Amino acid sequence: METDWSRLTHAYGSAAGLPELFEAVGDPESADWAWEELWSSLYHQGTVYPASFAALPALTDLATGRRPGDHRHAISLAGAIVAKEEQLHERGYVRAHYAAELDELRRSTLHRLTADALEADDHTYLYPLECLLAFEGERVWSERLLPASHDVECPSCSQSLEIDVYGSDSGTRRRDPQRRIIRVNRRGPTLTGVTPAVPAELPPPASRLHGMAVAAGQSMAADHLTRLFGRTTCPDCAEDFSVSDQIERYFLR
Repeated sequence: METDWSRLTHAYGSAAGLPELFEAVGDPESADWAWEELWSSLYHQGTVYPASFAALPALTDLATGRRPGDHRHAISLAGAIVAKEEQLHERGYVRAHYAAELDELRRSTLHRLTADALEADDHTYLYPLECLLAFEGERVWSERLLPASHDVECPSCSQSLEIDVYGSDSGTRRRDPQRRIIRVNRRGPTLTGVTPAVPAELPPPASRLHGMAVAAGQSMAADHLTRLFGRTTCPDCAEDFSVSDQIERYFLR
């Protein structure tokens, strides 16, 4: 059944103009502008809309090469939309309505991760890994793989903490609930460090993702995963705890 885009909305109102954008991404002269418009319309500052999910079949066609356009943009936008399912729908809605598209997007993403020529050994490899997890239905790590600061609580004393996972600068500090601490280059209250996990002892899904990164020659992404799934210490009570366990608990609470 053909989509009646005029009955759907995105960030700027009626989605009636989306078919033109899907055509424009296949034209080298208009592709950059069209992708910016699609991202802004369907995933505006992390918010999704009814038209965002209706766009998954078209994004799948782009990701698989059935229609012209950058498959990397298509995978990234589709992954971002799927990860935000619960903004508009109950968990499982996308799987129920777009199972075939999710399977094709998953296979296209795996191909990109294992067969595409990768331009650099850096953290950009984590983006398609997040998309892969989104298409597979993983709830937490489809949004939490990238280098970032994560709000958590100490499992022992319940102190509000912030864990910075930024390579060698990774560490844990007491979180200011009012965000009044202004940090330059992440300077601020004294950090307790993050101890990377031993690769052979990584839990799922980190063990699988780490193996994929290593096989693809993406050592920076692999190293980041060992820290994200490593251990740290509460600066208040000195409790040692798993970084990933507390990120998951805070996300799912």
